[in-house]
Amino acid sequence: MPLIIKKLSLRRGSRLLIKDLSISLDKGQSLLLTGPNGVGKTTLIRAIAGFIPPHSGHITYLSTPQPEPDFENHNGAPPPEPELIHYIGHKNGLRTSLTVLENLEFWQGFYGTASSNTETNTAETALKVVMKTFSLTTLMDIPAGYLSAGQKRRLGLARLLLSKRPLWLLDEPTVSLDRLSAELLAKTAEEHLKQGGILIAATHIPLGIPFTKEIELSPNYEPAYADQI
Repeated sequence: MPLIIKKLSLRRGSRLLIKDLSISLDKGQSLLLTGPNGVGKTTLIRAIAGFIPPHSGHITYLSTPQPEPDFENHNGAPPPEPELIHYIGHKNGLRTSLTVLENLEFWQGFYGTASSNTETNTAETALKVVMKTFSLTTLMDIPAGYLSAGQKRRLGLARLLLSKRPLWLLDEPTVSLDRLSAELLAKTAEEHLKQGGILIAATHIPLGIPFTKEIELSPNYEPAYADQI
């Protein structure tokens, strides 16, 4: 099992948002997170990304086959490896003064998918494919600051194809996208899954992706210290 979540509990301030959550995802599988605002969808995704420490429980991403971690030992489960995870949150991660192409070139270099002069042609081809996939070709010379909200979102999502990372964590990925752009994202996600990737997405609206598993979060938990307030 590449991704294993075992008895995970997450706290935000005094509130216990997630309690004893256990789920596993293998290669090619996907998880849909739904529920009202403030219920813990973003908190859960950020915890899987390694940004938020669990209150209790374990999140383990196994990049290579190995024995299942000893979850009874708190130190037995290593944290997720950041270089294997691509997180897309509410912000697009763009430098507004740079053009669409320059932003993509930066991220391509950051992810190390164009690391030498001998790979120049391959890198250029990869950028063309990414821009075509997310309908950014005609915008390539325009500074990101001049793009519409939907165009900026497409540019932010285009980083998914440059990272070459197997675990995608998407938090409200279709925000600001029109129908056609949302369909582009769905096709990209489906291809990622066909290639053995893993996808976890939090959303309020259908993404057009046949998810393997679904968790509907609900505000079931009272403040952890209610008796002290």
